Amino acid sequence: MRLWQWALEVYARPSVAEACLSLQDQHGQNVPYLLWAAWRASEGRDADAGVAADLVRRWDAEVGSPLRAVRRAIKPAWPAIDDDAREDFRGAVKAVELRGEKLLMESLEALSGDPGPRRDLFEALLEAAQAAGPPPREAALRALSDTLS
Repeated sequence: MRLWQWALEVYARPSVAEACLSLQDQHGQNVPYLLWAAWRASEGRDADAGVAADLVRRWDAEVGSPLRAVRRAIKPAWPAIDDDAREDFRGAVKAVELRGEKLLMESLEALSGDPGPRRDLFEALLEAAQAAGPPPREAALRALSDTLS
């Protein structure tokens, strides 16, 4: 299964979004990258986690985090800005952010090898988190692993 479709399906499961957003907001992790690591484990695909982590760090710094910051900054009402117009604009930013996540996932998928034997999900998440920088507490990764299992 293609990564984007897989990610949409698993993200809709109970507690997955919460676990992903906790890793993003409390531990500085990139959700598409973690989902890619989980997809790779489920598909048994090899990839250079370091190359992927470099791509994700740059994406986060220059694209993902700035878009998320704009979307969050315009969530509350602003004096002298029409609420409907603000919400329309926020929706447009959210749509661009989602398109960007899809592009990032497609790029990560392109770095992945052919399917093979399944890998351990938690170990794949831990490997990816370690390649991306200081990993979060293992309990946070375990929570995501458990929701995806």
